[in-house]
Parts: sequence; structure tokens; C-alpha cells
Amino acid sequence: MVQLLGTFFIISLTGALAPGPLTTVAIVEGSRRGKWSGTRLAIGHGLVEMVYVAAIALILWYGRQALLQQPVVIGLIALVGGLFLAWMGWGMGYGAWKHRLTLEGNTVDESKLGLVSTGSVVTLSNPYWWIWWALVTPLYIEQSLAWGALGLAILFLVHWSSDLGWLTGLAYLTGSGRSLFSARVYRVVLFICGAALLFFGITFVIAGIRFLVTGEISLG
Repeated sequence: MVQLLGTFFIISLTGALAPGPLTTVAIVEGSRRGKWSGTRLAIGHGLVEMVYVAAIALILWYGRQALLQQPVVIGLIALVGGLFLAWMGWGMGYGAWKHRLTLEGNTVDESKLGLVSTGSVVTLSNPYWWIWWALVTPLYIEQSLAWGALGLAILFLVHWSSDLGWLTGLAYLTGSGRSLFSARVYRVVLFICGAALLFFGITFVIAGIRFLVTGEISLG
């Protein structure tokens, strides 16, 4: 369980650090609405994710035996998820290397919404978020269900902690009038995250092939 959670936390952290709509909103709203804006954004983001995770878990739970009796289904999920992670990792690492990824973004005007609502709306409007959860997480959720609802809850909290820490930290820095860490440091962090995603993507692909051949899979 610890190994599974550790792996999932690293993958979740790389996703949180990637430039995206919520990152931009956290930076903007930190200076506009205060240094704790990121925490409220993370709450809205987490509420949407909680519903999505519960839906995936219910599908997996009620179709558990059927899925486990079809190695090709689980194997293909692992393969597709692995390819997606590898593609995302390559893009992140290459973009950081070529100075194409930065913390700067277009100003997002969500001033008419509360921050919790903004976190939810921005999350739902991000196609990357839908793809990430649909392709990457089902096998982790499947394995966490071995510990029942408690295992699923812990898995979700481990993931959400990465979003909470990142969004809160960004908004706190901008809201406090402090400079964000340098662009060079951020690129280095993104490059390392990209390499990690590429590694995990390859691991997923190998796990998928192994499951198709032997019927056994382990992502921890």
C-alpha cells in the first residue's frame, strides 16, 4: 500500500506542477484576492475530483470480476495510460529543455465566481484533466479497492495533497508580494518531473504487456 501510494503521489505531483489553467488562476487570484486563494481553489478542484474518483471506483467495484476476467481490458488500459504518461512526460521535459514552459499564462478572469466554484469550473473545463483521470488512474483505483473504501479515500487524499500544496503555495507567494522562484529553477523541476512521467509511462506499458501475457499486474 505504501509503495502504491508513493508512486501515485509522484505521478500526481508531476501533474500538479505542469502549467495549466489552475496554476494560472492561483497566481492571478493570489495577488487579487489574497494569499489563501489557492487553498479555496484546491477545495473546489478536489470536490470535482472526489465525485469523479467515486464514479470510477463504483464502475470498477461493480464490474470488478468481469474486468479481472478480461486480461485484454486491463492490459489495454495500462498500455494506453502508459503511452499517455510517456507522451506527457516527453512533452514536459522537452518543453522545459527548450524554455517553452513557464509559470506565466494568460490572465483568467473568474472574478464573478467564488474561489471554490472557480476551482471546480476551471477543472471541469480542462480536457487534460478528464484524460488524465480516465487513462492514468483506473488501475491505481482498482488496486486501492483491495483495502476497501479506506484505501480509496487514502489514495484520493494523497493525490489531493499535491494539488493543495502546489496551489496554496503559489497563491501564498503572490499574495504575500514575494517573487516566485526563478524560471530556471522551475524549468529544472519540470524537466525532472517530465523524466519521472516518462519512466512511469514506460512502467505502465511494460505492466500492460505483462498482464496481457501472464494475467498479473503490479503498479506499486
